[in-house]
Amino acid sequence: MKARSTKKLDLNQLAKAIVDEATGEIPKVIMATPKQRAGQAGGLKGGKSRMSALTPDERKALAMKGVAARQKAPAPAGAVEVKK
Repeated sequence: MKARSTKKLDLNQLAKAIVDEATGEIPKVIMATPKQRAGQAGGLKGGKSRMSALTPDERKALAMKGVAARQKAPAPAGAVEVKK
């Protein structure tokens, strides 16, 4: 069974999807190239090996830098500020 899309379709898109499904036309699936898969695998390994190479003080400095960046970022649209 296909996973359902959480995005609402435009009426024209919905009509096309219904026609495609009824006629048996399936959209082409784009496969990742070997180069893309290798890059992704390296990226997944990279974070773990980088963290194991850092000292606790360096990890703390990186964490503090991330906190500062998140606090400086503007609030997302529709966010409600909670006052304490």
